Amino acid sequence: MEFVCKVGTPAGRVLSQTEQAASEPELRQRLASEGYYIFSLQAKGGLEARLRAGRRKKLKADDFVIFNQQFLTLSKSGLPLHKSLELLAHQTRSEALREGLEDVRDRVRSGALISEAFESSGRFPKIYCATLRAGERSGSMDKVLAQYVTYQKISRGFRKKFLAALIYPALLMLFLVVLISLVVGFVVPRFSALYSDLQVKMPPLTLFVINLSVAFKHYAWVFLAGVVLAALGARQLWKSPEVKLAWDRFKYRQPVVGKLLLKFSVAEFARTFGTLLQGGLPVMQALETARHSVTSPLMVQAIAAAEKEVSGGRSLTSSLRQTGFFPAAAIDMMEIGEGTGALSAMLESMAEFFEEDVNVDLATLISLVDPVMIALIAIVVAFVLVAFYLPLFSLAGQVG
Repeated sequence: MEFVCKVGTPAGRVLSQTEQAASEPELRQRLASEGYYIFSLQAKGGLEARLRAGRRKKLKADDFVIFNQQFLTLSKSGLPLHKSLELLAHQTRSEALREGLEDVRDRVRSGALISEAFESSGRFPKIYCATLRAGERSGSMDKVLAQYVTYQKISRGFRKKFLAALIYPALLMLFLVVLISLVVGFVVPRFSALYSDLQVKMPPLTLFVINLSVAFKHYAWVFLAGVVLAALGARQLWKSPEVKLAWDRFKYRQPVVGKLLLKFSVAEFARTFGTLLQGGLPVMQALETARHSVTSPLMVQAIAAAEKEVSGGRSLTSSLRQTGFFPAAAIDMMEIGEGTGALSAMLESMAEFFEEDVNVDLATLISLVDPVMIALIAIVVAFVLVAFYLPLFSLAGQVG
C-alpha cells in the first residue's frame, strides 16, 4: 500500500512524502526506527482519499501550461517559491489549479522541497514532479522549467493538431447518421401514406424501404436502450487493464490506422523521455517516469520490460529493440544517439521526425476518408430517391 506521510527529521525539518508498506503499523515502526517523528499517516488508496479524489476537479492542461509560463517568469525574477505559488494561486481562474497550488504552498511552508510538495499533492503529472526534482538536484531550476514549458507547448500543439484533423470526418459521419434518421423516420412515412392513398402498386425496393422505416419507428427505443447499455458496459469493461491492453493490440494491428497510432505513441515517448534526460535525470529514473506519463498500455508494458533489461546491464536500445514494440527507425535513431552520447538531442529529433510523419499520414488518410463519406451520403440520397420514384413511373403507366 501507498501512504502519504508527514514526518519530522532529527534535524528539525518537516517533510511530506509517499512511502510503500504492507500496513500502517509496519510503516510507523520503520519510520520510528529511522529516527523520524510521525505527524500523520494516510493511506493513499483509502476510502477517504478516494472520496476526496472524486470530489476534486480535473486540472486542465491549458491552465497548467499558463501556470508554468508564469511560474518560470517569477522564478527568474528571484521571488521566493512560496510567494510565487501564493501569487499564482490567487491569480488563476481555475479552481482545481488554485486548490492544488494552495496545497503545494502549505507543504513548502512546512519545510518540504517543492518537488516533494507537488508529488505529495497527487494532482500534478509525474513528469512534472520528476523535472522539478532534477532541477533541485542540479541547481538549475529555471533551465528545467524552461525545458518543461517548451515540452508542454510542443506536446499540446501536436495533440491539438492531431485531434483537429479528425473533426471534419467526425462531422461528416454525424451528418450521415442524422440524414439516415430523418429519411427513415420522417420522409419515408409521408411517401408511404401518399402511395397508400393513391393505391399505387409498389415495387419490392420501395416496400423494403417502407418496412425498414416502420421497424425503425417501432424499435428505435430498443436500439437506443441497447446503445446506452452497451456504452455503460464498455465503460465498466474499460476499467480493466486487460481490456485496455487488448484494445491497444487491436488498434495497432489495423493496416493503416495502426501505423499512424504507433507513430503517435513513439513521438509521445520520445518527447517525454528526451525532456527528462535534458533535465538531468538518470536513464532508469527517466524511463520509469516516462512509463507513468505515456498513454498507451502496450507502450507502458514495453518500457517496463526494457527497464528490467537496463537494470540488468543491457544497453537501452537493445532492451527497447527486444520488446518488439518500437519501429526499427526509432531504435536506429536512439542507437546512434546512445553511441555518440547525445541521446537527449537525438530523442528530440526523433520526436520531430515522427510528429511530422503523423501529420503527413493523417492528412493523407483524411484526404481519402472525405470522398468516401461524401459518396456514402450521395448513395443514401440516391437510394431513397430511386425507391420512391419507381412507384411514380408505375402510376404514370397506369394513367397512360
